[in-house]
Amino acid sequence: MRHPLLVPDLRELIHAGEVSALHDFLEESHPGRVAELIEDLEPEEGEVLFRALPPRCRAEATGFLDTETQTRLVSSMTPREAADLLHLMSHDERADLVKRLDEDFVDLVLPYLAQAERDDIRSLAMYEPGTAGAVMTTDYVTLSPKITVGEALERLRYEAPDRETIYCCYVVDDKRRLIGFVSLKKLILSRRAARIEEIMQRDVISAKVDEDQEPVARTIDRYALIAIPVVDSEDKLLGIVTHDDAMDILRQEQTEDMLAFGGVSKSAEPDQESSYLEGNILDSVRRRVGWLLLLFLGGTITRYVIESFDWVDKKFPTIAFDSLIPLLIGTGGNAGSQTVGTIIRGLALGEIQPGDTWKVVLREMTTGFSLGLLLGSVGFFFTWKIHGDSPMFALVIAMAILGICVWANGVGALVPLLAKRLNIDPALVSAPLISTLVDATGLVIFYTITIILLIKIAGTG
Repeated sequence: MRHPLLVPDLRELIHAGEVSALHDFLEESHPGRVAELIEDLEPEEGEVLFRALPPRCRAEATGFLDTETQTRLVSSMTPREAADLLHLMSHDERADLVKRLDEDFVDLVLPYLAQAERDDIRSLAMYEPGTAGAVMTTDYVTLSPKITVGEALERLRYEAPDRETIYCCYVVDDKRRLIGFVSLKKLILSRRAARIEEIMQRDVISAKVDEDQEPVARTIDRYALIAIPVVDSEDKLLGIVTHDDAMDILRQEQTEDMLAFGGVSKSAEPDQESSYLEGNILDSVRRRVGWLLLLFLGGTITRYVIESFDWVDKKFPTIAFDSLIPLLIGTGGNAGSQTVGTIIRGLALGEIQPGDTWKVVLREMTTGFSLGLLLGSVGFFFTWKIHGDSPMFALVIAMAILGICVWANGVGALVPLLAKRLNIDPALVSAPLISTLVDATGLVIFYTITIILLIKIAGTG
C-alpha cells in the first residue's frame, strides 16, 4: 500500500457515502496520486472513488492506472459514460484503451463519439505495435506559415484546453507537409505582426511513422525534446510522440533488457506486466524455466570437458585440480558478464555502431589482457604461497587466468555485436549464457596450458 495514512480515511468517506467530501479531496489531488489510491483500495471501493472524480480529472487519472484496473473500471461503465471518458482522454491513451476493451463493448461505445474521434481512434489503432505510429498522439497544434504571430496566439488560446501540449507548434504547408516548428516562447517574444514563416525553425528533428519506438524515444531524450513530430514517407505530419511517452518506452525497453540479460523471458503481453508482488508465480516460473533448461543443458558441456581431460588429473595426483577449477570458472564468467553488460549498454545508447565490431572486440580483449595480468599475478601468489603448489603449476594458473580473461572479454563483446547484426536483441544473449560458454571454453584453455607447461616443457611425460 503506497498511501497507508490516506486510504483508511478514504474508506470511511466511501462507506459513509460522503460523495461531496470525496469530490473536494480528489479535485485538489494529482491524477497520478488519485490513480494510486484507486489501486490501493478494494475493487468496489476503487470504483466508487473513480466515479466520484470530476470528468476531466477522471480522464487524467485513467492514464495513470495500470492496464488491468483501467480495463475493469471502464468496462463497468455504461457505453455513454465510457464515450464521455474517451472524449476527454489524450488521443494515444484512448486508442490504447480501446484496443484492450472487449470488441462488443467498443461497438456500443463508438456511436456516442463524434465521427472525427472514431476515425482518430481507428487510425492510431492500425499501426504496428512497437512503432512510432503506435505510440504517437494526434493531439497537437499546427500553424500555417502565412499567418501572423498575433493570429497564432489567438488560435493557441482557443485550442489550448483540448491539446496535450502547446509548447511546440508545428508548421505545415497546404498539403500538411512538415516544414518547420515554432516554440510558444518564440511566439510570445516575437512581434505580433511577424509572420510564422519569418520566425519558425526549419531544421526539424522528426521520426518516421514505421520507425521502431525505442530509437524514437532515445532521440527525444538525446535532444531534450518536449515532443517529436511523426511523419510519413512524404513528410506529411501524422502525429507526435511526447516526452512522457518516451520515458514510458525507455522504462519498458530497459525492463525487457534487464529481464533478458538475466535470462528471464519477457511477458507475451507487454501491456499486462504487473509489479513483482502482484505477479503470478506460475507465470514467473514459465518465464524463467526456458533459459534455465537451456543453461542446464549447456552446463553439462563443462562436465564432458573435465572428463575428456581426466588423464591430466591422474598424471598429477599431487595437484588439487578440483579445488582451483571454481576459481578459474568464476573469473571467466564474471569477466564475460561484465563485458556483455558494458556492450549492451553501449549499443542501447548508440555509443557503439555496427561498424565498430572489431574495434570494440580488440578493445575488450586488450582490457581482458590487462585484467588477466593483474588477476594472474594474484593467482600465481595464491597458488604457490598460500595453496602450496609448485611454482610451475602456479604459473599454469596465472597463464590460464590471463588466457581466460582475454577470451571471456572477446566473446562477451563479439556475441552481442553479432546478435545485433543478425537483428537479434543483444540482451537475449544474456550473461548466464555467456557464463556457461566461457566456463567450458575456459577449462579447455586451462587444460591446454597445463599440457603445454607441465607435460611438454617440463618433460614429465
